[in-house]
Amino acid sequence: MDKLHEYNDITSRLMSETVACCPGQWDRGVLTIQSDGIGITYQLKNPDHPDKASISELLRDLIDELYVRMARHGDAWTEATASWWREGNDCKFNVSYVYPKPQKARWWNILAKRA
Repeated sequence: MDKLHEYNDITSRLMSETVACCPGQWDRGVLTIQSDGIGITYQLKNPDHPDKASISELLRDLIDELYVRMARHGDAWTEATASWWREGNDCKFNVSYVYPKPQKARWWNILAKRA
């Protein structure tokens, strides 16, 4: 099963609830999720609009579900950005992820392993 198919259902539900949590006047928004491997933080904003979004319990649960499902499949990320916008009567969205950079072996660790 490819990655897009594996996460399609949770991503669709997450984006639907993200839009539902935004004020009706918004024509776009950005949900930013950060994870340090222990906890998850998130913000839902539209920098061009003064009204604030209200994050529902369902959205919190979907954020957790997305992270846990992806981490279980070896796709643990440090940040996810979910952007949405209106085009006519439709809502479009884009989700991107930032993954941790692989740690380089330190020269002293390499020498210690040889000893």
